[in-house]
Amino acid sequence: MRSVLLGCCLGLTAGSGFAEGYWAFRDWSVQVEAPRGVEDTYVTCRAWTGGDGDPILTLEVYAGDAGPPYHYPMATLREIAPRHYPTQMQDGQTVDFLFDFDREFYIAAPVAGWINDEGLAEAQSRLQQGDTLPMLRAMKKGSYVESWIGNDMIYEASLSGFTAAYGKMMDECGFSLHLPS
Repeated sequence: MRSVLLGCCLGLTAGSGFAEGYWAFRDWSVQVEAPRGVEDTYVTCRAWTGGDGDPILTLEVYAGDAGPPYHYPMATLREIAPRHYPTQMQDGQTVDFLFDFDREFYIAAPVAGWINDEGLAEAQSRLQQGDTLPMLRAMKKGSYVESWIGNDMIYEASLSGFTAAYGKMMDECGFSLHLPS
């Protein structure tokens, strides 16, 4: 199966004003990282669910970048296949994200695939900027989101804990939690 290594750091970054850390909210996790030994420190705030052989659905923001209401974090579905195996998502395909509360509403995102530096097949489907806000609203409202390629469901992500994880991620990087209607 697929595996992804996610490192977690705990501690306080001296002088940056941001706490590094890891938090868990039901099925979602949040990690805040700041690189050490870099003059212009940037802080990465990431929320995710999945892993342990499943694809990972993530959101990521950087403190100091443009944030809401101009830019919202884009959901990305990422997978890494075991050595000598292909990913479920293939370059050039489209992933449809469907939600439990409205089977007629979906958001489509293109897939990019490649072989990484370790020789493993990797693929990701990343939303387009115009679809970000509708996806975040749907994730906040839903219980789960399914990822489909054609007639095949490739992943079902629980949204239990998503709202708390999104709030923590945005708060830690200094952005508004408000999602306009």
